[in-house]
Amino acid sequence: MQSRWRLIAAVAAVGIAAAVAVAAVGLAFGGRGGSSASKAGYEATVVNARDRVDYALQRVTESQSMPDLVQRLNDASNTVGGAAAELDQAKVANGFEAQNAQLVTALRAFSTTLGNTANTFKDPALANSLTNMNSLSFPEWDQVNAILAEMKSKGIEVALLARH
Repeated sequence: MQSRWRLIAAVAAVGIAAAVAVAAVGLAFGGRGGSSASKAGYEATVVNARDRVDYALQRVTESQSMPDLVQRLNDASNTVGGAAAELDQAKVANGFEAQNAQLVTALRAFSTTLGNTANTFKDPALANSLTNMNSLSFPEWDQVNAILAEMKSKGIEVALLARH
């Protein structure tokens, strides 16, 4: 009976040693255990986020009234914030970690600015001064495009945000 338990203990020890060896080899050759994406997969994620942001910004330019503009700015703020969250949670291709973090930060700032702009436009004290406005400009738009251009130079095929 005692030899039977020794045999079971030996088999268990060999199994544990094998599992540890497989894990060590997997970490050595597999990198971060699947936490990175292929370049093509990451590119698709970036392009999707960029397209959503661009569409939301295009909708802002189609506003027909001040309340409509405020609503579309708020919608754009939500869309841009959502794109930032998506990129923050996405698996990133090797070599693009820094640009992804910068893009997430820039998109979050852009989202905040869009929301703050909408809130400013709701202020009745500014209503008269805003009626002659014919364009909006956001420094975060430039930041996002600079990051997208850097990604493009490194091989991610993504268009810059359009000027609407």
